[in-house]
Amino acid sequence: MLMEAPATSLGVQPPGTGPLLTLKNISKRFGATQALDNVSIDFARGEIHCLLGENGAGKSTIGKIVGGLYSADNGELCWNKQPVRFRSINESKKCGIGLVFQELSLAPHLSVRANAQLGATPQSALFTCIKHREESESVKSALARLGLSLDVEQLVGELPTATQQMVEIAKTLMRSPDLVVFDEPTAMLGAVEKQKLFDVLRNLRDQGVAIIMITHHIDDVLEVADRVSIMRNGKIVDSFSMGADITADTILERLTGKKISVNQRADHSAEQRDVVLEIRNLESHRSELTAMNIRSGEVIGLYGVVGSGADVIAKQLVGLAQERKLEFKLNGRPYLSRNPAHAVALGIAYLPSGRASNGIFATLSIKENLSLALFDRLGRYGVVSQKKELTYVDELLAKFNVKYGTARDLITSLSGGNQQKVLMARVIARSRKVLVLEEPTAGIDIEAKMSIHERIRELAQTGVCVVLVSSDLFETVSLCDTVYTMYAGAVVNKYSNPTLSDQPSIISDVLGQKEEAQDSNAVCHSS
Repeated sequence: MLMEAPATSLGVQPPGTGPLLTLKNISKRFGATQALDNVSIDFARGEIHCLLGENGAGKSTIGKIVGGLYSADNGELCWNKQPVRFRSINESKKCGIGLVFQELSLAPHLSVRANAQLGATPQSALFTCIKHREESESVKSALARLGLSLDVEQLVGELPTATQQMVEIAKTLMRSPDLVVFDEPTAMLGAVEKQKLFDVLRNLRDQGVAIIMITHHIDDVLEVADRVSIMRNGKIVDSFSMGADITADTILERLTGKKISVNQRADHSAEQRDVVLEIRNLESHRSELTAMNIRSGEVIGLYGVVGSGADVIAKQLVGLAQERKLEFKLNGRPYLSRNPAHAVALGIAYLPSGRASNGIFATLSIKENLSLALFDRLGRYGVVSQKKELTYVDELLAKFNVKYGTARDLITSLSGGNQQKVLMARVIARSRKVLVLEEPTAGIDIEAKMSIHERIRELAQTGVCVVLVSSDLFETVSLCDTVYTMYAGAVVNKYSNPTLSDQPSIISDVLGQKEEAQDSNAVCHSS
């Protein structure tokens, strides 16, 4: 017989007496989809336990069952060795469990203080006086743990998305939970916010809190994980403790079942190839970094926190921003884009960040979304051959390993990762000289990310140069031949053939720290 939550009398066991939370033979089905299949897993006090796997593997389902949002079809939950059943999120909270949602649960028209206090008043209290001063102090204290100093009376909707995510986390931590589920907590955070969050996670762990971290990012795992469990098709297929012998390649191999290296750049000498794109008049404290020469087949990364200016360079390159007085040359000739259509006509393709705003047409089919901008290749005199269109679309979908029923299905029938593959297929098909990418793999699983990386490398091998703006440092380092770090609108440093060992120096750059890079791999020279 399961004990109903709230289970406030259970408390938290002292260290070394076993797991705080145990899932035994948990199964969950949604219609024809078996989300969890006989899953058993433990979460211990004072441990950061990362759940890793592709989209649809069952990671978030575990988090939602632990948090009381879903009920398991079969199996048992044990809290501090005693069976429990959470019938709602409030019951899991009363038991000592906090849940940080991937999708923000904040009210944009309420203040930071009001959002942080939502749900904090006991349900038994019909009338409660709001003590603004006490609430403000407690909220400020929670935000300070995350390195934030905000006006707590400011409306949440006025804050940047990354700051809203930190408010979401502070809201959960205010209740001093014994176990916290973080569902993709770094998806919307830049390098600065990530480091603040990681410090908080380590402090919580050291205080004996159990942490479940659901993530797609291997660099997050390497940074903070004590234990990793890998999920596939609703099952736990591997579980291991982190140690010095566990590398990014090790995790990738265990995750995919394939031996993959995170650095698979083509073996070529960039200096021997022609310059395709020149960018001049960049701001920098070093004269040798006021220009970039991007050569045929080269993948360069512009890396910095929000507001660093990296995205402005990308947008001005395709005609979406005029804030900076940059000068461009394309194949040796002066170039100034009027708009993205003009850029495409000159051979420069662009994929902005965010699927909702970068070209997904929800009411159109997969075929229509993919071929919409490729009519010049699919027909003559405005007449498109349907047979040629279907053949071309099927070839692209196969090349990008898109999982779909038929090409005539709605684009919304695909998972987020497969939608992103369709967009990448479309933009790569349009790339003739330069491809500009903003956050090309945000929110998708590692297998889909590696597939997109392979297609980008293949494109580069044809001579197209790629400009990448990504907040994912692991992606930037593993994919790019050259990385330029940026801070406050200026170029700070240049890293040729970067590796994961450059991460501390890169983070130091984008945080505005002027220390000289210690790694010999950081090469600063005139382009």
